[in-house]
Amino acid sequence: MSYLPPTGGSERAGAIDDGCVFGHPGGRELAGLLDADTGAVQAAHHEALEHPSEIIVEFETRLCAPLRPVGPVPIAVSGTPRTEGAVDAALVRGTDDGAPMPDGAHTLTAMLGAAVLVGESGRLLGFTAACLWSAEDGRAAALSTGPVLVTPEELAEGGSVEIGAEVDGEPVVRARVALPEAGSVAHRPGLAVGLAPATRPLEEGEELNVDAGELGIFEIRVGAQA
Repeated sequence: MSYLPPTGGSERAGAIDDGCVFGHPGGRELAGLLDADTGAVQAAHHEALEHPSEIIVEFETRLCAPLRPVGPVPIAVSGTPRTEGAVDAALVRGTDDGAPMPDGAHTLTAMLGAAVLVGESGRLLGFTAACLWSAEDGRAAALSTGPVLVTPEELAEGGSVEIGAEVDGEPVVRARVALPEAGSVAHRPGLAVGLAPATRPLEEGEELNVDAGELGIFEIRVGAQA
């Protein structure tokens, strides 16, 4: 996982164990660790648990996007017809960053799905949940990613995940989403996203509770700022 500690500073890699975040002692970012071979990733996990730079209760940390892309993020939305496009890399955020309301907007819709992550070397890093937020006029407001990153050893290309979401106990979407192919990532490091059709319009202050199956469970508040 990638996180920011409550004391501030830069993003850093860590491991979650028993409700706590164990900071990696090497100070490397998550994407750099994952872009090494499998043995190096396992070694980094062991180092974080055995020789942590810090130990923080998980809810006191701020979970960040697992990867910061260097170019536009390809987006594909399932349905009839299927639509495609791209989102500015600057809109990529972590799930703890919330969904900002653009100037003049009154509601946001959310399209939930999955993202494939590719490292600078071209290595397939794994998969994570994704949520594209859009204003009523179609403007993209944010692309939330994370917090869980599932490696290719755990979830293979060509598969799919079941994703559902609720607001105040009311189901707003449930869909099975195909995992994007690594070949659809045009810029490295980068990611590509496959999404289901949008939820109903969500108002500021509402909280979207997402269950993305293997890709984790998380909450995002509408209108929250980074």
